[in-house]
Amino acid sequence: MVTESRVYQVIRYVILLLASAFVIIPIVPLIFMAFKTGIEFASTPVFKPPQNWLNGYNFSYALRVGDLFSSLMTTIAVLAVSITISVNLACMVSFAVQRFDFKAKKIIMLLFLMTMFIPVVTTQVVVFQIIYRLHLVNTIGALILLYSGTGIVDIYIVINLLNTIPKELDEAGLLDGASYFRIYFSLILPLLKPAIITMAVIKGIGIYNDFYIPNLYLIRGVKTLTLALYRFFAGLSTPFEVVSAAVLMATIPVVILFLFAQNYIYNGLAGAVKS
Repeated sequence: MVTESRVYQVIRYVILLLASAFVIIPIVPLIFMAFKTGIEFASTPVFKPPQNWLNGYNFSYALRVGDLFSSLMTTIAVLAVSITISVNLACMVSFAVQRFDFKAKKIIMLLFLMTMFIPVVTTQVVVFQIIYRLHLVNTIGALILLYSGTGIVDIYIVINLLNTIPKELDEAGLLDGASYFRIYFSLILPLLKPAIITMAVIKGIGIYNDFYIPNLYLIRGVKTLTLALYRFFAGLSTPFEVVSAAVLMATIPVVILFLFAQNYIYNGLAGAVKS
């Protein structure tokens, strides 16, 4: 068993502390500013705590004027539908590729792999034409359709977990008269829970924070949370302390989700790298 030297441990923890500081330091003044009044914000340093931690005016103003709540509900609806479709597609494709041998198997994996090397921007003209001809511009249907795809990283995460599930389980199901559909939904899918949670969290955070696609396809009317924040901030008259409160409210759901699911994320990504 290889033991770490004391010098290596010190260096590692110093690097971790520095990295944590770079992440935490910008968040601290954001939290302070979210609870300050306008006068307090203009007259005190950014790193000085607010006088009243119970000041909720900035949050109520952002919710009322910025239309953040309805935008959050739209984002949650898009997340729920698109992640459900995307995760199921990834699990089905991975099951077919890992469990069966067929002629086009390598070609399919190569096509998924090639998508990693094609910049998204280069395909947006064609994609926008497709969405426009489907009459999905200014609807959440455009977002759901674009977010529902799966990628090679998702497939590798699921395949790595499928490699730990013996094929004898499939054979036992076949001997009992179950079809492959029944085997997949009743036996395999429940065992893929760690991979499913990993994919759902990673993809969910990406969709939640995405600004490019909503800004491109939701020109008017319906808004996601990121788009509502952008249009709320675009007004030069919006007080910065209110902006801070809105950003803080938008950040809290992602932080809570990550804290509860971090073990699944680490294990799922570590397994995908090992495979």
